[in-house]
Amino acid sequence: MKFIEQFLNESSVLKPQPTLLKPLTRADPKIKCVVFDIYGTILISASGDIDETEITIENLKTALDASEIRISNSLVNEYSLLSGMLETFKKSIRDFHSIIQNENLPYPEIDILEIWENIINDYSNRKELIINGSLCIKCFTFVFEVLSNRIYPMPGLTELIDLLAKKAIPLGIISNAQFYTPVILNFFLHHKVVDQNRVSPFDPDLTVFSYEYKRSKPDAFLFEVLKNQCRQKYSIYADEILFVGNDMYRDIYPAYRAGFKTALFAGDAKSLRLREDKTELQTITPDFIITDLMQLLKIIT
Repeated sequence: MKFIEQFLNESSVLKPQPTLLKPLTRADPKIKCVVFDIYGTILISASGDIDETEITIENLKTALDASEIRISNSLVNEYSLLSGMLETFKKSIRDFHSIIQNENLPYPEIDILEIWENIINDYSNRKELIINGSLCIKCFTFVFEVLSNRIYPMPGLTELIDLLAKKAIPLGIISNAQFYTPVILNFFLHHKVVDQNRVSPFDPDLTVFSYEYKRSKPDAFLFEVLKNQCRQKYSIYADEILFVGNDMYRDIYPAYRAGFKTALFAGDAKSLRLREDKTELQTITPDFIITDLMQLLKIIT
């Protein structure tokens, strides 16, 4: 945890790139709950999203060194081993989707830690890698993923969440995510590293991470989970929930189908996904457009 904290403290500052879209806001007193996407919405992503990463041998070697996983001294060709690990990683993800994907599970989600555990343990069993404890693989995965897709809080994140929390508005999350996502979010919101899924002040009952359900957005199932939780816990109905996301197909489309109000976050050109090629979106427009997180306060009264 101390190493992860130091690693995050050294995060390079990222700034959003303006888009050409104009804000569309108005006060809506019906909204009683606000739910956020994470990557590209409240966290700046260097690649734009969690699954659009820069997978390189350099990052792989850095992550192995950081987590004290050593390459066996008997190996002559280090480059060959590292490139082989990356190819195995990519193939594992492709194989997972080809095997798991079906009509009832159209958007399966991997567990990134499980994939790396299988790969590294396999190389360890072949005496090609030397592991210094079971937590090494978790540390490795964290470092490798953050190196592959640098992240930083979107401007106004902390201020907005604090203000919404003071209004006693239930806050939720629906995000394509992995085990390290809440760790990162906790760090940027509260300046501490904790290995848990709870991120205050977001309601844990309204926190839906894709890897826990083995389903990723735009799967309608994730939105139905939160909708049912909202109704049971707060007697809040779908049209009283505002969902905020940067992707028209993965965020706005399934939120619209679930009956939520929708706000397209268009504050960063790297992450804005209009998906104009998707026929499903031809008749769908977001209820609101924001180019700055603090503009949500013009909507929520």
